[in-house]
Amino acid sequence: MISRELQGLEPLQEPSGSRAARIASIAVLALIIAAAAATAQKTIDRVAAVVDRQVITLSEIDQMVAIHFFPRRTSAADDDYRHDVLEALIAQTLRLRDVQRFGAQDVPKDSIEARLQEMEKRFASEAEYMTALRSAELSLDDVRALVKRQLQVESYVQERLAPLILVSNEEIQSYYNTTWSQQRRERGLPIPPLPEVREEIRTLLKSTRLQSDIDQWTEQLRAHVNVDVYTWRG
Repeated sequence: MISRELQGLEPLQEPSGSRAARIASIAVLALIIAAAAATAQKTIDRVAAVVDRQVITLSEIDQMVAIHFFPRRTSAADDDYRHDVLEALIAQTLRLRDVQRFGAQDVPKDSIEARLQEMEKRFASEAEYMTALRSAELSLDDVRALVKRQLQVESYVQERLAPLILVSNEEIQSYYNTTWSQQRRERGLPIPPLPEVREEIRTLLKSTRLQSDIDQWTEQLRAHVNVDVYTWRG
């Protein structure tokens, strides 16, 4: 039979000091776990570059490389291509920010789908393309959004920069007599009369000059913001 003294005992209580110490230990452990998780996340998705506080991550480079979003130079090694992709992402970020200041134009769905088809042709088959999308953890809608931003920049270029480029007949004549004809001779190709190729040369010269203007525009944008490049290697 339990004594009356035992019946009056309260349940055992943990000393207040020990309990506080245990709570503090649990809190410290939680912080360590959170810090480890944050470190692991940074390892998985490191910063590749920062464009005026806008971060470009290695994961974005990986995705663009996987889906061949930007055309690859024929002779480019893997490391060179990754660097090209990072530079293209930086340039696109700068240009899009400037375009949005003036109000980015909407892009027709047909133009977006046409660009998607061009990208798909960079793969051996549709199945290979879809596999690349899954590997990059991107849906077709994700890629459409990326393409839309790219086309918004291109639309701005065609509206604001392209009309300012004029190529005179004298420039066409000079290019025909020198660079154009010389390149044809080196390739063993016939040289047609100038009137037959005048517009072809005009288009070529305008395209070259437009690209030069785009590069100059991008350099000016880059000169006015902080662009820090850390790495493009996975």
